Amino acid sequence: MSTRLVPALDLGWLFLETRDTPNHVGALMIFEPPASAGPTYMRDLTDHLRSIDTLVQPWNLHLREGPMSGLVPMLDTSGKPDMEYHVRRLALPQPGGERELGELVSRLHANALDLRRPMWESHVIEGLDGNRFALFVKIHHVLIDGVAGMRMFQRAMSPTPGEIRPAPWAYVDPSRSRGKKKAAKAPVTEAPVPTRRGLVMKSVANLYPMLMPRARRVPDLVTAFSAPSTVLNGRITAQRRLSTQRYPLARLKRVADAAKVSVNDVVLAICGAGLRRLLAEAGELPEKRSLNTCIPISVRAADEISVGTAISFGFADLATNESDPLVRLERVHASTRALKEQVSALPRTTVGAFSLAVMGPYALQQALGLAGRTRPMFNVVISNVPGPPEHLYLFGARLDAMYPASVLYHGQALNITCVRYGEDLNFGYTAWRDALPHVQRISVYCAHALAELERALELPAAV
Repeated sequence: MSTRLVPALDLGWLFLETRDTPNHVGALMIFEPPASAGPTYMRDLTDHLRSIDTLVQPWNLHLREGPMSGLVPMLDTSGKPDMEYHVRRLALPQPGGERELGELVSRLHANALDLRRPMWESHVIEGLDGNRFALFVKIHHVLIDGVAGMRMFQRAMSPTPGEIRPAPWAYVDPSRSRGKKKAAKAPVTEAPVPTRRGLVMKSVANLYPMLMPRARRVPDLVTAFSAPSTVLNGRITAQRRLSTQRYPLARLKRVADAAKVSVNDVVLAICGAGLRRLLAEAGELPEKRSLNTCIPISVRAADEISVGTAISFGFADLATNESDPLVRLERVHASTRALKEQVSALPRTTVGAFSLAVMGPYALQQALGLAGRTRPMFNVVISNVPGPPEHLYLFGARLDAMYPASVLYHGQALNITCVRYGEDLNFGYTAWRDALPHVQRISVYCAHALAELERALELPAAV
């Protein structure tokens, strides 16, 4: 048994956990069984995922119970896991299409995790049309962020159908096992170490315009609390809706290259266009002020996997008050460029303080019950998580698509997260059911927005 304190930057994921705002993230994965799969394949797969005696971190961590646990949360590894509880087998009603899968996963994602057990669940879902099956995994945000989660699944799955690796919650990467010699690091030329006063002054200089825009004007930089109040920014309950969409990454790259912007700028622009149309149809679109987005920014090293989260945050313009698709894209690009300049100017050692300073007011709103009742800090979260560029296999089954499901809070009824897998970019739209009962419409409208950009840039129509 071992225990550890929850890191300060991760405490918010626990303190903001309520009945209406469960704080877990999820991944919906669609698989195609191997051609050799027999009638017992799904049972054999479930047995394989359950045949675990010892879980590896972070899959073995749960909250330690005790008289001070509410004030000083501790993560514990004690106890033997009940694998029939953690790995469950379900089946879809016929015809087993996207609608039936979406309804089931929406209900699964709405249910909070039992934090007294290892804080994750996995659902094997059979009966999907085309002889496919799905795997929906959810894990508490205090244990992992999106980037680390993608890396864990990437390493636990195999690049070939013939290699059967242990389940993700039991897989130990051989390159990280004890006794393996570490590769020699290339010599690094040491830069002068800045003084503490220098670090503080540099951090304040970069935080100041983001949090207090009137004190120092930075062109195109989107600031906290500049967002208009919309139907997306009220109080929420636990009911969720999940919609998905998939685009060939090459389409977004062609648009980005033609417009001389980044792929992430294209993602934000089509999301802004989708939101514009969705809110306009409901008569809820602010005409003068644009919606903005909070963008999680990973600060993990290129090969880092560790317990907890390693993300910072910033804000960007979605230009929802702009009808011209190219002008909208340019406004998005200008705001993300300004954000990158602010964040890149921060010393690496102050990123944690930066995250606390930027999101501290947001957490305070949530803790005091003001979120969803006062002016929103931002309108929506949109994130882009890098995923595996090669195709992967689990128990011989080919992973066809991977869609993220994320967290929602009071004042934030929609989260859009996209993940690269293979040659595609996979979008997951997580919404509060009452605010967006037809959340699938935004995925359709985003597809229309991408085609609109292609026409405006005179690019060949997608096949």
